[in-house]
Amino acid sequence: MMREVLQALAWEWVNIAVEYAVVAWVRLPRFGLAVAGVNLLTHPMLMCVLSRFGRDPLFILACEGCVVLVEWGMLTLFYGLRRVGFLGWVALLMNGVSYGTGLLLDG
Repeated sequence: MMREVLQALAWEWVNIAVEYAVVAWVRLPRFGLAVAGVNLLTHPMLMCVLSRFGRDPLFILACEGCVVLVEWGMLTLFYGLRRVGFLGWVALLMNGVSYGTGLLLDG
C-alpha cells in the first residue's frame, strides 16, 4: 500500500515538473502555481480512470484530449478570455510533452 502511494506521488511530481519545465517561458503571474494546480486536479483523475478502464492507446489519447480541454478551461478561468487561444496551445504543449514522457518512462 505504501509503495503504491509513494509511486503515485512520484508520478505526480514528475508530471508537474515536466509540464512546468516545457512552459517555464510563459510569463504570467503565478504560472507555476497554476500549472501545479491544474495538474493536481487532472492527473490523479486521469490515473484513476485509466486504472479502472484500461490503457488502450486510443482510450488514453481520448482521455488526454479531455485533460487538455479541462486544463485549458481552468487556465482560461485563471487568466481570462483575452488569452484563450494562447492558453489552449500551452495546455496542448504541456500535455503532449507529458504524454510523450509517460510513454518513454512507462514502456
